[in-house]
Amino acid sequence: MTSTPEIKTILIPVDGSVHARKAVLVGAAIAAKFSARVILAHILLRNISLAKIYELARIQKIPSDVLEGFKPIAPAVYDFGLTMPTGVINPIASTDLLVEIGRRILVTEKGVIEGQGVKNVDLLIEDDDAANKILEISKKENVDFVVMGRRGLGALEGVLSGSVSTKVSHLAQTTVVSVT
Repeated sequence: MTSTPEIKTILIPVDGSVHARKAVLVGAAIAAKFSARVILAHILLRNISLAKIYELARIQKIPSDVLEGFKPIAPAVYDFGLTMPTGVINPIASTDLLVEIGRRILVTEKGVIEGQGVKNVDLLIEDDDAANKILEISKKENVDFVVMGRRGLGALEGVLSGSVSTKVSHLAQTTVVSVT
């Protein structure tokens, strides 16, 4: 006869996507059943287009006057000894804006989880490759269960290079559930 697994810590990576929200709901249900600790992790959205970042900022209700303080920056581009003006080629969101969006996503999802009766919720904001960070957090925090969306905001990149959830599923030392 097999016994029920003991689940003490659940990691739920969130990026503001629909699939991440579904993962939050599934993870919260599991955490409530096992009285488990939940770690909500957000990895800065460095590889997301500026248009998607601004759409997320709107969804997260960042006021336009606050958003104005986070003007996009563009890396200097050198070609034949010439420097292109800032913002002309491949503008990127500032780190401060990415952190603010991440903070708001985490606070929103924490409210959803606590609304399901889960009392022990920790928030993390990290910066690096998403799959590697999730794996690192999982190991460092001795996570028993990872619940994550099958697709995030970078769906096209996931199709081309392999999704974050696929990488985590293959490399994690713990149980991983991908939510659709």
